[in-house]
Amino acid sequence: MSERDPTRIGRVRQVLGAQVTVALDDDLAGVAPIFRGRLQPVGQIGSIVRLPQGLVDLVGQVSLLGIAELAGTQPPLDVVQTGERWLQVQLLGEIDRATGRFQRGVASYPGLDDPVHFTTADDLRAVFPPEGDGCLRIGRLAAAEEVPVCLDAGRLVIRHAAVVGSTGAGKTSTVATLLQRLARGGWSAANIVVIDPHGEYASALGSDAAVSSVLTPGDGRLQVPYWALPAGDIMRVFAGSPGGPTTRSRFEELITQARRDFAAAATWLKLDPAAVTADTPIPFDLRPIWHRLDWENNETRTVAKDPNTVCQENPGDAGAFTPARFTPYGQGGAAPFKGPMHGTHGSTPELLRLGLLDPRLAFFQEPQGDPDGADPLVSVMASWLGGKRPVSVLDFSGVPAHASELAIGVVLNLLFEAAVRTTADGPGIGRSRPVLIVLEEAHRYLSETAAAMTRDAANRIAREGRKYGVGLLLITQRPSELPDTALAQCGSLIALRLTNSADQAKIRAALPDSVTGLAAVLPSLRTGEAVITGEALILPARALVDIPNPLPAAEDPSLASWRQPATVPDLAPAIAAWRGAYDSQS
Repeated sequence: MSERDPTRIGRVRQVLGAQVTVALDDDLAGVAPIFRGRLQPVGQIGSIVRLPQGLVDLVGQVSLLGIAELAGTQPPLDVVQTGERWLQVQLLGEIDRATGRFQRGVASYPGLDDPVHFTTADDLRAVFPPEGDGCLRIGRLAAAEEVPVCLDAGRLVIRHAAVVGSTGAGKTSTVATLLQRLARGGWSAANIVVIDPHGEYASALGSDAAVSSVLTPGDGRLQVPYWALPAGDIMRVFAGSPGGPTTRSRFEELITQARRDFAAAATWLKLDPAAVTADTPIPFDLRPIWHRLDWENNETRTVAKDPNTVCQENPGDAGAFTPARFTPYGQGGAAPFKGPMHGTHGSTPELLRLGLLDPRLAFFQEPQGDPDGADPLVSVMASWLGGKRPVSVLDFSGVPAHASELAIGVVLNLLFEAAVRTTADGPGIGRSRPVLIVLEEAHRYLSETAAAMTRDAANRIAREGRKYGVGLLLITQRPSELPDTALAQCGSLIALRLTNSADQAKIRAALPDSVTGLAAVLPSLRTGEAVITGEALILPARALVDIPNPLPAAEDPSLASWRQPATVPDLAPAIAAWRGAYDSQS
């Protein structure tokens, strides 16, 4: 009698399409036999087994395990005997023994009583490609930690991806690991734009990234000029609301004229001023428009219908944000009288003035644009792309939520429009030089509650980006709030621990049928452990993600300060900054 193969764990009892039921050998010790001094975690959900079939080895993934007495109404009940332990295995591909190459799909299926073996590290290296040209290491197999897990960088970037996980699961660290691998792996001319609403990634990337922040003075300041927004969104940014119908109409009328005046004067623009609208991204000065709205809102006249009889006490100064002053209107029908639009704009002009003075929104007011200079959008968008550094971090921390949402919409929209209009062999960005946009808190910008411009831009990139060389990496702790269309466009999925049942259901629906069993482990994954599947990985895997070095600024705060001698916290600097005493423009 020949000696039993030490890697054998059982035999095939049922084949139902790509699903195979395996009865474990009676003499197998537990479900983690020792081989060459190492435990082989055969009974782990997601572990990989092989089934020899002549010149090829079929490769499958464990999706379920049990014992016959406890199977209840489970399908294996009628094919395993009382007392037998069993596994359900999903067939995923095959290894050609002659070449050692792995390919997805199976050409033949195993027969009854065919032996089933656990995979060794050598077997797994044939399945998972090593790190190298085009392959980006993200971590190591949870079931065989000596085997690295590497992603196809091209498919990861161009065919979109998503990183999902509950708070504390290691989501930000996973993204930081990917960014560090790209920045330090020979991709020196990469264009990676990180939309960072919480200021977490700059510390993890160091000199590999160009960081633009609204709180940084000088060259490092983030700039998103307000004139790149449609008129209605400009009002939302600075006044917090679109205003009433009459105010909106008047505001758009004034902006249209201001843009046309600039277009007529600019030497670097070749546009017919008559074709310019309130939404054309052409520079203009918002201060005179605020001043005009405020004027109309407070104007009084000696003769109600004669504009030449204005009762003006002080003309004010648009540049200094000083409103004009008028003689108060008379009581009981006496002169002076209200102007024709007196009070029509309500509090909107004052809210607009306060918004223009808010230091947190100062980044919206740069650059202004010079009719005799160069196109300011060229330099602004170049700064978004990080210059000669592979990663650019756009730090929106400290910006009011409604304003940052609109600013991010401008960034997404303009980058995509630039890629669409770049020829395949021309300079710029797009198919000739792809761009990866990393969108943190993606559910905020893709959901129905997001600003229309931001939502439309993000969804358009998700739907059409790969055609034009714009990739999207969505990061969220609430995948249930992502639109089905956006998640369906993600070719690769990295799912860390998810504790919410709605989020688990969303990811379970997004996983291919062949690996839905892996969704059952989502709530029990360790911190930094992920289920990875999709086009960037040849085989779905349960992996331990490498720890980034250095770490992002997303770790939990330490309580070490609580053990220091008690003092009264000094809140003066924070309060002064909140009030705007530390003018971010200085």
